[in-house]
Formats: sequence, structure tokens, C-alpha cells
Amino acid sequence: MSGIGQIVEGINASFEALKNNRVQKLHIIKNIENESYKLKKLIEISTSKNIPIEYVEKKDWIFYNRHSVVAECEELKTYDESNIEDLNINKLIVLDHLQDTQNLGAIIRSAAAFDFLGVCIPKKRSVQISERTFSISSGGLEKVNIISFNSIFSLLKKLKSLNYWTIGLDMTSKIELKNLNLNDQKLALLLGGEESGLSDQVLNKIDAVAHIEMSGLMESLNVSVAGAIAMQHFFKKNS
Repeated sequence: MSGIGQIVEGINASFEALKNNRVQKLHIIKNIENESYKLKKLIEISTSKNIPIEYVEKKDWIFYNRHSVVAECEELKTYDESNIEDLNINKLIVLDHLQDTQNLGAIIRSAAAFDFLGVCIPKKRSVQISERTFSISSGGLEKVNIISFNSIFSLLKKLKSLNYWTIGLDMTSKIELKNLNLNDQKLALLLGGEESGLSDQVLNKIDAVAHIEMSGLMESLNVSVAGAIAMQHFFKKNS
């Protein structure tokens, strides 16, 4: 078990870290024009909790220039695949060879929105959690459990032993996602890399493969968009 998220950038991500009782110190650019309601609330709550706030001149700002607020935080725990049973999560996302930080953050944000409260990420040959991921997920990383794994095939074996249905997305599948109904079954949704998706070896190992119905004007969807559509489908089916 290890930790992530000692530096959290952005108002939304910092606010969610504050609600998660992780924030130890705030850094804010001085004289921010048109302070938002959320920033004012962030300052108000932090002050009430005696959390130090450092106001910094813009020219002295050492963090990512896009953001005017950065939080120093206690580490957020991450987990290993051996912890999956203990976490008792009904819906998981499994990422295989994802490479883009933007996609990772967007997928985590959608996972939090649709109750996929575990996101499994390979330890090698994959994008990893960074400060930017926290910003892109807009607080989603405070809601989900990050689970690291060594091998996709050993993870699939583990998930099947725990009675998860493993579902992948592939445009060549004859099964439409809208017709896939797993009721209350535990579910692991697999999303592949941006360039080639899930490998044939992985597709042959999982329980079902589905495609998302589209107009035909486009050949495919971005992986984070496809993942969000699939997560929302299973969220509606289970609600």
C-alpha cells in the first residue's frame, strides 16, 4: 500500500481534498480577479480548520500556471490487487496500456460520477497518477480507490475468482452495449489503450465484449468518452 496526491492543483480538486480532510496547507495567488464562490468557501473552511494559507505573488508562483490554488496534502492511500476483496467494491474500471493523462483524469472523474469506485492501473507501460491527474479528475480521485496491478491476466484471474463479470469494449463486437444487462452482478469494465484498444488475448479472456451504437459518421470514440458512456449505462441499469 502506498500513497499519491501530496500536491493537488486547482480549486475543485483542492476543495474535494479539503472535504476528504487531507489538506495541510494552501497556496493561493494574490489578488485573484473575480474570486469564485467556491474559492471563497475553500478559504473560509480552511481558515475555520486552522489550515495555513500562503498568498503568493503571481511572478513567484512555482506551480502549474493554469491554476491559482494548490493544496499540500496528506497522501491518499492506493492499493494492490491483493486488496480488492477487502475493498468490497461492486463496480471496477480496469485500464490496460492507457497512455494519456487527460484520458486517465477524465475516466477517473466519470468513475466517481457513476459509482465505479475502484480504478485498476498497471504498474508498467501505462500512464500513472500525477498532480495533473488530480486536476483533470476535478476531485474524482478523492472518491475512488486506485488499485495497482502487475499483469492484466493475473488480475483477470483474481477478478473471476471474486465473481466479477469482466466486460470489454470493442467496435467489432456484435453485442450492443445497450442490450447488455448484468443486474446486480459485480462488474469490471476494461478499457484499452488509445491506439489499439484491448488486445485479442485480453478480449478472449473476458466474459463479454460489447460495442457502443453510433450514427456511422465516425469510426470510433475517444477511450474516455466510450468509458463514460459504458459506465453511465451500467449505472442506469443498477439504479
